[in-house]
Amino acid sequence: MRTTKKPELTAFVDVETIGLDPFLHDAWEIAVILRCDGQDEEHVFRIKPDLLNADPEALKINRYYERTNAPDWVWDDPHIAATQVRALLDGAVLVGSNVPFDAEMLTHLLGRYFDQPRPWHYRTVDVVTLAVGSLYGRASEWTVRDCDATWYGKVAKAIGWPWKTHDVSRHVEIEPPTADVAHTALGDARWARDVYDAVTVPDAIFAASDEQLAQMAGDALARLRGGQ
Repeated sequence: MRTTKKPELTAFVDVETIGLDPFLHDAWEIAVILRCDGQDEEHVFRIKPDLLNADPEALKINRYYERTNAPDWVWDDPHIAATQVRALLDGAVLVGSNVPFDAEMLTHLLGRYFDQPRPWHYRTVDVVTLAVGSLYGRASEWTVRDCDATWYGKVAKAIGWPWKTHDVSRHVEIEPPTADVAHTALGDARWARDVYDAVTVPDAIFAASDEQLAQMAGDALARLRGGQ
C-alpha cells in the first residue's frame, strides 16, 4: 500500500492578546503565515475577547481600541476561526518570537472547542534564539580566522542580556517592524518569518546556478545602460 508523504509545514505565528496570562486573558488577533513547498499563505483571524480581566497596558501596547474601532474592522465567528486555525496548524512547526507564549495562548483558545488543542509539531522555533545562535556561530568562525576570542564578547555586548530582540534582528540585517506595524499579528509574523529566512536561507547570489547568475548580470547591465 502506497502512502502519500505529508508535506512539511512551517507556520510563522503571532497572537495579540489582552494580557499575558493564558488562564485570564484572551487572544484577539491571530496571524498564521503557512509555508508549504516554499509558498507562503497569509491568514489573519479576529476573535472578540472578554475584556473583564484585560490588562490596560497590553491594550495600550497593541492599540486594541484604536484598531478594533476602525470602520473596516470585522470580528470573526470564534468557533469557525478556531476550526480554521487548528486546520492550518495541524502538523506544522510553529515559528515566531517567544513562540511558546503564542502556543500557550492558542492552546487555551482551541481547548474551548477541541479535545486535542495542540495539533502542531512538538518542537517550536524561537527566531531570536535562532538568530543569536547564528551570531555566535559567526563569532566562532571569526575567532578561528583571527585567533581572537574577543569576538564572543563583542557579540554578547551587541545583543545585550537578556537578548534585545530589535538589536538581534538588526544584527542579522532585518529591520524590526515600524511603529505602525509592530504589535499587529500579521506584522510581527512577517517579521519573524524574515528573521528566520535571514539565518536559514542562503542569499540568492550564492544559491544561484551559473545560468541564473548570468541572467542576474544581464539584468544589472541592462539597468545600468538604461540609467545612462
